[in-house]
Amino acid sequence: MHLLGRGVLLDDHRKTRFIKHLAEPYGVSLTDRGELEILAKDEDAPSAFSKYISSMLALSSWERDQDGVATDASLFLDEVAMCLRAWKSPALVDDGLEYVGISGHAYKMDFQFDGNPVIAIGTHPATVGATAKKLLDIRAVTGNERLKILLIIDDRRDADAAKAEGLILDSLSNVMMMTHLQRNAHIIPNATH
Repeated sequence: MHLLGRGVLLDDHRKTRFIKHLAEPYGVSLTDRGELEILAKDEDAPSAFSKYISSMLALSSWERDQDGVATDASLFLDEVAMCLRAWKSPALVDDGLEYVGISGHAYKMDFQFDGNPVIAIGTHPATVGATAKKLLDIRAVTGNERLKILLIIDDRRDADAAKAEGLILDSLSNVMMMTHLQRNAHIIPNATH
């Protein structure tokens, strides 16, 4: 209930997988009803309680690490799509295509905008790192060196972090801040970022 109240969607088993991975090392399981439980004999109750508390602390630590990460990335993607359409109304905004990196791994882009791939991300270090790896892998393929990838970074919550990450990722893609995209789409014409 706490996570739901914080906006974390837990409406299918894929979205609760992280809870299972956090709890299982302590012998705690996630039930189909969304409850964390541990079963133990009476004489093992103190140890079981300790394991249960440890799993709760792991979950709490995960929650702290998620500060600044959009709990519903689809909302951000919807905003980006809306802004792209408003910015260049005759331009086509389609579902993203898959590109295969030199490693053989396929990466799905968030959108195709005027025939070019678009990725939309926040500033969480794990997201930025994964995006850098994706871009490096794709760009290492002969023929993808000149691919015009547009990377939209959400700078509305932490402009300084977004700017720093943008400077790094700019060597791998064309970086645009979300506030800049919003200005281009005439959604926040007086923004100062």
